[in-house]
Amino acid sequence: MKMKKIVCSLMISVLCFMTAISGVSAANTYDTNKLLDASEKVKAYYKENGLSDANYLDDIIAYEALGGEAEDDLDISKFESQITVGYLGSMAKGVIIAKLLQKDPTQLTVNGTTVNLVEQIETMVDANGCFGEKLGINTEIWGLLALETVSSSKTELVANHVASEINVDGGYWYFGFDYASNKTDYTKKSSSCDVTGWGIEALSIAGKEKYSSTIEKAIQYLKNNQDNDSGFMDYGASNADTQACAVEGLSVYNRESLLNGEYDKNNKNPIDVLLSFQNEKGYFGWQSSSEDYNTYATQDAARAIGTIVNGSVIYKAKGTKSPDATLTRVENKPSTNPTQPTDNSQDNKENKTNKKTTSVKTGDETNVVIFASLSMVSGGLFLVLRKEYERVH
Repeated sequence: MKMKKIVCSLMISVLCFMTAISGVSAANTYDTNKLLDASEKVKAYYKENGLSDANYLDDIIAYEALGGEAEDDLDISKFESQITVGYLGSMAKGVIIAKLLQKDPTQLTVNGTTVNLVEQIETMVDANGCFGEKLGINTEIWGLLALETVSSSKTELVANHVASEINVDGGYWYFGFDYASNKTDYTKKSSSCDVTGWGIEALSIAGKEKYSSTIEKAIQYLKNNQDNDSGFMDYGASNADTQACAVEGLSVYNRESLLNGEYDKNNKNPIDVLLSFQNEKGYFGWQSSSEDYNTYATQDAARAIGTIVNGSVIYKAKGTKSPDATLTRVENKPSTNPTQPTDNSQDNKENKTNKKTTSVKTGDETNVVIFASLSMVSGGLFLVLRKEYERVH
């Protein structure tokens, strides 16, 4: 009996250790250097070209998400004058940016008047957690993100409302548009991968476990609206805006799943689709990297890339540590095989590029070896102990 207990104890210990090692070996198989390259390029673009007039507030959030400090690198003198008091989306972004810039969102000067944006937003929330009948859940999600930023007492109430507003198909929505009358159709709630990505992010921050069933429905909606090349579709095709919003939400919920291929189609990661829209100058086109600079595509993509690399910018605004550690560069080992082409060979460069997205990192390869070794050791240990057990009994 004593020997049996020893056998069981040793086997459990070895199996637990093997499980831990196997978990490590599966982490971060995506080539994060590509993400860091893209991040540096778009960050440099913002530094050189500044903030766009059409997308001023969003550009600041995007730059901060990339890990930059807008107050040090960009002209933010027009920040407060860009806020439209009374409009939830604008005020919500104003709150987030104020916190990012280490300003007090309850003491901002807008058009010569001191404004408490937090109070303005909180007073819009009704007993059901709704900001207004004709705002659309897309705008209300931004309100939720703002409340999360300042840890408002109304955060949970609004999060519950947002969670309840998911469509039957699992998508989050915006109001439809009647092109015949050129007016918003308030009777139509059109599901969108863009808004669904925002919803996943906001609910993940509000309570990943509490809202897990709702988030999983939203994730399934994204999967159902993904093309064969891992693009998340809007009106039947992928674009930089939609791809960015979807990828950002998925990353905040579970970055490892995104990096490790859970949403891959035909061996293509959705992150690769997003990066394909980036021009060599650093900015993003809406449907192609060859397009002219698109302000919306660039800020959405920049924020998404920054989110994957650094975690959600909302945590940065809150002044709390993100659950996701900042990604760092992984050095590739130089080839020691004398028969391989030199680094000056174009074929070798292409070969390295093709291998990046499919091979595990150097550290992970080591863990795989350790895992295999432990498997053999545990098997041998089991046989030895079994023989000893049979001999004693």
